[in-house]
Amino acid sequence: MVPVPGSGDDSPPLGHPQAAVLRAAMLPTRATQRLLTLRGLASGEATNLTAWLCGIPVADQHWQLREINRLLFVRELRRRGHFGPLDGETH
Repeated sequence: MVPVPGSGDDSPPLGHPQAAVLRAAMLPTRATQRLLTLRGLASGEATNLTAWLCGIPVADQHWQLREINRLLFVRELRRRGHFGPLDGETH
């Protein structure tokens, strides 16, 4: 279970870089993108804003929702220690 920032747990304060990762892990990306689209943003704009809200750099990149979700999945695996910096190297 992911602790909710500000709920009296031992999670990092909101200004801390890890707090953005925790918020991103709790962000429902599909619902966020859809809500932004319903509020008048173009689909691509809504998707990039969703990426930005998850702490993913946007710049000139045009993200797709599935790419955002994959990146968030890998971030969560890394955060939980399921793979490390040497994974994927040849032995």
